Amino acid sequence: MNIKSVFSFKLQIRKNIRFVRAITRYTVYQSGTTLIETIIALTVLLLLSSLLPLLFIPIQKQPAISQLEETSLFFTMLGKEIREGEIIEVNNNSLFITHSDGNVISFSKYHSLIRKQVNGLGHEVWVQNISELVLEIQSDVLLTVKIIDDKGHVYQRLFRRVE
Repeated sequence: MNIKSVFSFKLQIRKNIRFVRAITRYTVYQSGTTLIETIIALTVLLLLSSLLPLLFIPIQKQPAISQLEETSLFFTMLGKEIREGEIIEVNNNSLFITHSDGNVISFSKYHSLIRKQVNGLGHEVWVQNISELVLEIQSDVLLTVKIIDDKGHVYQRLFRRVE
C-alpha cells in the first residue's frame, strides 16, 4: 500500500465520521414530528372531542316544554276533536267521540299518561306524567276535563259544544 492511498483512506474515514456526527446532531436536535406521531395525536384529539359533549349534559338546560304547555296543547287539540265530533260520551272515566264517518275516538288515562285510540286501536300519547284524569258531562253541551299531574298541579277546562 502506498502513502497516497493510505492518506486518501484516512481522509475518507474522517469525512465519514463528520457525516455521521452531522446526522447524529441533526436527529438529536430535530424538533419536528413524524407521521406516526401526528396520526396518534389526531386520534387522541378526535376521541377527546367526541367525549366533550357528554361533559356538558349536566350543565345544559332542560327543554322548554313544560307540563303546562303540554296540557295546554292537549286541551287545544281535544277542543278540535270535540268540535268535529257528533256524539260525545263519558264512560268509565274515558271520553268517547263519535265522528260522522263512524270512527269512535277515545281518550283515557293509561298508567301515567293520556292516550288516544281510534275504534279501540292504537296508542297515541297526548299527555305524560298524569296522576288523575276526571271527565264530567255537565249537560248536553258542556264537558269538564280536569287533569292532575304527578306534582299535584291541577289543570281544568270547560268545553262547550255548539251545534
